[in-house]
Amino acid sequence: MKVYLNDPIAPSAVERLKRYVELTDSYEHPEELDAIILRQQYCPGEVIRRATRCRIIQQHGVGLDRIDLEAAREAGIPVRNTPGSNARSVAEYALAMMLTLSRKVNLIDRKTRAGLLPRFGMEETVGVELSGKKLGLVGSGHIARELAQIAGEGFRMELYCYNPHRRPEELEALGFRPVAELTELFRLCDCVSVHCLLTEESYHMINAEVLRGANPRLILVNTARGGLVDEEALYEALREGRIAAAGLDVFEQQPPSADNPLLGLDNFLAAMHVAGSTHEALERTGRAVVDSVFEALGIREREPGAADENA
Repeated sequence: MKVYLNDPIAPSAVERLKRYVELTDSYEHPEELDAIILRQQYCPGEVIRRATRCRIIQQHGVGLDRIDLEAAREAGIPVRNTPGSNARSVAEYALAMMLTLSRKVNLIDRKTRAGLLPRFGMEETVGVELSGKKLGLVGSGHIARELAQIAGEGFRMELYCYNPHRRPEELEALGFRPVAELTELFRLCDCVSVHCLLTEESYHMINAEVLRGANPRLILVNTARGGLVDEEALYEALREGRIAAAGLDVFEQQPPSADNPLLGLDNFLAAMHVAGSTHEALERTGRAVVDSVFEALGIREREPGAADENA
């Protein structure tokens, strides 16, 4: 059997796959594929319609926005993801970005290296504590709940949540104070962290209107998908001081171009879709991906040295 894989995943997962299937990094012959594994790669409709042998499209992670889901439905190919497998890692990274921005770690590091902080106690080095502040979460899935647990228990932050797809009583049961409007969440909170899927509905949900009435002390972090934030509107809000700082682990264009104006701001922190990249998360996700693919293909693993039951 032949399986498409063109993204780096845990070496242990690759070794498991190689014991039972042939791996290919090419879409040149989709008709030969029995399964497709994706992480950052796209799976367009033209590939799916030709993949007549394919029994599963498996996403390494949660977001399915790179897959033509309508084409998969029409072809009868199930699409699976791995919810929760990297939630702790992403939550920790979102918190790391908030801490970095609240204490100006990136700015202080850069200026210290350049010899631009000649004395102790300069005003530009003074930050703020996260403890006791209001944290707003856009979304209430695995990652949002992990971050809420860390921030609530470790930093005594007040937890607010905007999720128009959940009833207020459901959000309350998860320990959140529900907020009905995104503009209100941005007005109320000291930090906002984005944890939702990119869809036609959510594209540029964080835009000029939302940022216009935001708390001027706000720190915004997005570790979900780049298209959720209107980067031009974010740049203007940061440049004009309408919010305090922002960190993006994801951009609409990845990697961001060198002339992206956000990269020139001192109150902006950039990363390259690495929030879920820890050894622990990659092992968990890789294991879940291979388990799912083997189940779809009817592969039963054998102990090393045992007779091959799949022969």
